Amino acid sequence: MSIRNNEEWEQADSACAGAGMHAVLLSSLADVTYVSGFEVPVPVGAGVELAYGIPLALCSVGDAHGWLVIPNGLARQALTQSRLNETLAFDTFDSFQSTDSAASFLDYLRRALCAAGLANRRATLGVQARSLPFAVVRLLQEEFPLLTLFEAAPAMHEARRLKTAREIRLLRRAAHVADVGHNTLGELAQQTGLSEFAMWAEITSRMFQVVGHEVPVTGELVTGERTRTVEYPNGPRNRITQPGDAALMDISQRIDGYWSDCTNTHVIGGFEPTPEQRRYAKASQAACEAAMNSLKPGVRACDAWSAADGTFQSFGLQSAHYAGHQIGVVVNELPRLTPYDQTVIEADMVFSVEPGVYQGPSGNFGARSEKMVLVTAAGPEVLSQFIWGVT
Repeated sequence: MSIRNNEEWEQADSACAGAGMHAVLLSSLADVTYVSGFEVPVPVGAGVELAYGIPLALCSVGDAHGWLVIPNGLARQALTQSRLNETLAFDTFDSFQSTDSAASFLDYLRRALCAAGLANRRATLGVQARSLPFAVVRLLQEEFPLLTLFEAAPAMHEARRLKTAREIRLLRRAAHVADVGHNTLGELAQQTGLSEFAMWAEITSRMFQVVGHEVPVTGELVTGERTRTVEYPNGPRNRITQPGDAALMDISQRIDGYWSDCTNTHVIGGFEPTPEQRRYAKASQAACEAAMNSLKPGVRACDAWSAADGTFQSFGLQSAHYAGHQIGVVVNELPRLTPYDQTVIEADMVFSVEPGVYQGPSGNFGARSEKMVLVTAAGPEVLSQFIWGVT
């Protein structure tokens, strides 16, 4: 498939061209996933050690050609998913013959750089200082000395700021799977005597069933006194729930390279919340809804934070942290809803809005409420459909 049919790369290409790059070598999990469509695995397990290098995407700016450089153990998946022109699979560990994964990794990258016309050429190559391996930097310095290296991160943040139609479809799906998890928590919260481990296992199992396979999951499930402060991530633990406990779950799943991030707070056992529990829970819900409602084209990220903060003040409470963040190929991306972020909100941004308030070390309850919302020209569209835990 031509890279020209890749709307995400078109946005990245425009941003990189505007920054003066002739080509860009992407090394972050998020941005390789973004431009290629290949869901770069979260680096955990044996596969990380079997390969010397990490997945890389090299794209020529302006002429619509891209190379995906990956460990050969990922080749089948990459050939199915990647929307770049070429996939170059370097050697990894082999059980029956000796391999030199480091040499193979650098050789395939060298081939891609030469194919992109970057050998013996004065050009500006975008790179990502935060994630680019030193071995790659050394290769560029020693064998491609005419290249000027340029930090690509700001351009990639700009490219990912507005979500494409494909991304919005994937984020809708991710929000639906998060609904399954939170609806399951709502069922389990009606019971007492369950361990957090058992609850988490049932929640993730049901999400996996909806997706059809296991997916990366991160976040926390905390109950009782651990809800009174923010020490994320802080659970699950082998704690048995008691009647009247708080239960707070902040959970994120990655599906086809895109994340959900949603939070809800319950009172365990079907008990009526105490007046203070209700005040905290209702304050966080109202703050979330106020911030979501404010997310309209032309307002600023700090305005959404102010909407949440003002709501907390109306309940006699104070914001404990930021009010949310955009979401996409990373679970927490820019802009964030803080009192200092002046970013102007635009249609096709997608946010996870998550204001929270907590009683602190002397209390036993805290509440955080988080849903995903798409900004449209007509206003915000809430993607999350689960019901608040305290009604």
